[in-house]
Amino acid sequence: MLSKYHQPLTHLDQKFDAHGHVLRFPGNTLLCHVPLFTPLSDALTAVRDRIGAAPHADALAMLPPESYHMTVFEGVNDLARTRERWPAALPLNATMAQCTRHMDGKLRAFDLGCELPLRMKLDEPGQQLMIGAMRLVPADAAEAHKLRGLRDRLAQHLGMRTPWHDSYAFHITHSYLIKLLSLDAVKQALAVHSQLYSELVAPLGVIALGAPEFCTFNDMLAFDNRFLLRRQEHGA
Repeated sequence: MLSKYHQPLTHLDQKFDAHGHVLRFPGNTLLCHVPLFTPLSDALTAVRDRIGAAPHADALAMLPPESYHMTVFEGVNDLARTRERWPAALPLNATMAQCTRHMDGKLRAFDLGCELPLRMKLDEPGQQLMIGAMRLVPADAAEAHKLRGLRDRLAQHLGMRTPWHDSYAFHITHSYLIKLLSLDAVKQALAVHSQLYSELVAPLGVIALGAPEFCTFNDMLAFDNRFLLRRQEHGA
């Protein structure tokens, strides 16, 4: 049985190599960007900079602030072609361009169906168990119902639902682990990250995020917004 502190190198040689160089990793996703030059962006950048001076910094590939975001619904990528992670209407050998065009058309007709902003907050220190990513939770029960309902409707509309759909942990990633760390080093790194979140992010209180964006990407350094999900005017 794996320890809750286990940190596999899930993204090594997919998103980054062992030297921290970014790799091509094309796909699309639905996310909320963290706007630059805002208190949240500034706090996350300060977290990243402080981590950069920590003993485990060489085990991380750091992301630029313009890439910071919270994923609302996982889209597709070229390396994960399984039936539950690919639109039901498309064959698994469809090109990424074909898949993006299909999802683009579907999502332009999708009704956001909920009030904005999406309101999140920092999860408890004991739940910050991902090196390089800050875990978020909905601000209250009503917000949780809204966000989980949005994900359920997107899964139904797109015909794709991952095995972890109901347990998906919302987060903002600022770096990726590219080297194995000992159990003690993992615990120390998580303690450092959690302390920095408590010092720099928690004072911001509720984190308000705007409309989810349908984005494409070639790698983890930039996510290009195609359009925002919006309320549809039915019966107009």
